Amino acid sequence: MSRQSVLSLFLLLSTGSASAQELSYFQTLYDETSVATQALTIRLAPVDQDIRFSVTLRNNETGFERRHEFDASVPEMPTPFQFEQRRICDIHAILLTVDYPWRHHWPQVARILDTFAFRATDLAFIDVVEGALTDIALLDSSEIAAEDMAMQPSILVECISNESGSPFRFQLKTNN
Repeated sequence: MSRQSVLSLFLLLSTGSASAQELSYFQTLYDETSVATQALTIRLAPVDQDIRFSVTLRNNETGFERRHEFDASVPEMPTPFQFEQRRICDIHAILLTVDYPWRHHWPQVARILDTFAFRATDLAFIDVVEGALTDIALLDSSEIAAEDMAMQPSILVECISNESGSPFRFQLKTNN
């Protein structure tokens, strides 16, 4: 990365007023409640005083916006943790991993992560799975040979085609 682009990025982030329009094509800006790229903004917000929260996706190029509501794993509001756009089962998918704050001192629980999948074309919700997007296998489950299962990440993708229009679903790998 050139010195000028590093300086520009530093100034952009240090001012605290960065917007999606100011980002270059390959930059992603995270804060406590949102993730922004040049083309897409994702915001998380509490829905009520209970455990519900919303994920609002906005296509910055067209202005199209879609809001989805979910129940949190814990009563605290999640924050964006990882974001990626990936081609899965012949569609462009948006993957967002959220991190739920865990304020208890249980040594066996380091963090709670869920990954949500959305279709990039219409921002529709596809599926959610427990775990980070880095734990998702790039191969779909129908292509994995039995001898390769031990080497695969803990989340598999099953390509499906059904009446509801869902192109895939996540499966947690079982240790058989």
